[in-house]
Amino acid sequence: MSNKTIVITGSSGGLGLQAAKRIADLDNTVIIASRNEKKGRQVEKEIGKNSYFMQLDVSSIESMDNFVKNFNKKFSKLDILVNNAGIMLHPSKKTKDGTEITFATNYLGYFYLSLKLIPNLICTTNPKIINVSSISSYHVEKINWDYFDPIKKISSLREKREIYEHTNLFRLMFSIELQKRLNEKGIPIKSIACHPGVAKSQLGRYFFLAKLIYALPVMASTEEGIKSIIFSCINPNLNGGEFVGLNKKKQHRGDPIIVKPNPIVEIEEQRNKLWQMTSEKCGINL
Repeated sequence: MSNKTIVITGSSGGLGLQAAKRIADLDNTVIIASRNEKKGRQVEKEIGKNSYFMQLDVSSIESMDNFVKNFNKKFSKLDILVNNAGIMLHPSKKTKDGTEITFATNYLGYFYLSLKLIPNLICTTNPKIINVSSISSYHVEKINWDYFDPIKKISSLREKREIYEHTNLFRLMFSIELQKRLNEKGIPIKSIACHPGVAKSQLGRYFFLAKLIYALPVMASTEEGIKSIIFSCINPNLNGGEFVGLNKKKQHRGDPIIVKPNPIVEIEEQRNKLWQMTSEKCGINL
């Protein structure tokens, strides 16, 4: 893979940064899409000529609209969108749009940005949307739809953990349903989901104990953690609709393989419900 234009959200640190470095090394142009301008500029300088910083806050519809406008001024096409930005155990907060911050960042931003950039993706050959999920998606046994867009304040540790699990399940459901709808409309974009296993990242930055756990030497490195992302980007044999996981026990680490998702993902009625609710919330549809 070379000479591609690739947007990676949340790429000013952690797995996103490592993936951006690797993809730039393969002679591609990487757009560092990050809400933190200072960090984004530093990454742009660190990676060098194959990188370009553009400010993006995926929890804000206004920011995503501005990002798309600015992208269209700079670039004529987009080959791959990697939706990677995510937060975990974030302090209680609502966005400017009035949405709970974890829900907005971890799910709504994936849906909205993907659909906004489809016109850019169809201008190239073999375009892909890659949604980075998590093995935490397997923890949900039954969807609690209160976590779709919670009105109440998310404050307890249990609620923060559960909304993280639900949003990872939602974006996996979105990825699979998106491929189904793209196929129905004859749009030649591949929608692929993947997860990094349990690897060192910045996910634990908002909770002291989680921060310590993510720093443990037994954790897989960020270099290992990006394997499934890179595999999803470069593998020409993926048809879309796959979930790329890892081949070792419990999928905590290993080499990329196609895996079965949480069985909830395969229930079309649940995916349709999620899609309709999300489309109404975001004011956008395919």
